[in-house]
Amino acid sequence: MTRRFFQAIGLWALGLMLVSPAWAGLAETVVRVKPAVVLVGTFKTTESPRFMLRGAGFLVGRGDLVVTNAHVVPAGMDKPDAPSLVVQVRVGSGEWQMRTATVLETDAAHDLTLLRVEGLPGPSLKIGDSRRVREGDDLAFMGFPIGGSLGFSHVTHRAIVSTITSAALPSPSAERLKEQAIRGLRNGTYDIFQLDATAYPGNSGGPLFDPDTGDVMGVMNMVLIKSTRESALSQPSGISYAIPSRYVQELVDRHR
Repeated sequence: MTRRFFQAIGLWALGLMLVSPAWAGLAETVVRVKPAVVLVGTFKTTESPRFMLRGAGFLVGRGDLVVTNAHVVPAGMDKPDAPSLVVQVRVGSGEWQMRTATVLETDAAHDLTLLRVEGLPGPSLKIGDSRRVREGDDLAFMGFPIGGSLGFSHVTHRAIVSTITSAALPSPSAERLKEQAIRGLRNGTYDIFQLDATAYPGNSGGPLFDPDTGDVMGVMNMVLIKSTRESALSQPSGISYAIPSRYVQELVDRHR
């Protein structure tokens, strides 16, 4: 009886291990990823607020390059009265430190932009191989949802890769898609990750990463909205899109 009892306990414990969630290491990964995820926005002393959050980004390479979406960087930045393009990096004291950024290259086809940031290099993220991502994989993403409404704090969400579908982005300014636009994108020119995840404004440009290793597998890009832009907040669809990291790697490699 005793042997059978302990055998049953052993099988029960094994069963718990087999069905344990894939997020066991996520908490440790978040700690490693957070210092490399930055605020991307504009700054102008005559505006209120002076800093305007445009989206998220993340440090790559030697820690002086930032990847974000092309639509995060506003047009007309070269005009004399335009605000400055800036990146805010979390420093050791936990405070945000503002740094001037310049655009190195924009890949409009994949809605990606690579920025160079002034100042000391920060901790960077490793770019993973997005060709290894499969439908059904568990991933996570980090950004600053709903802009500064929740304060400029890193927020992490879970995501499941619902499908890997062929798509073509409509324009660098289309960070949100309506249902009729999705149908027109399905016959596109490259693969994009459709996620079972709720993203908000402020997530654009943030990393989609492996919850165990922290390797970047994609860049958060768009969210499907049901009707109006306001419905993205009040009635989120739970469908978001991310650009595979292979295109990020190609962009970074051109500036090594």
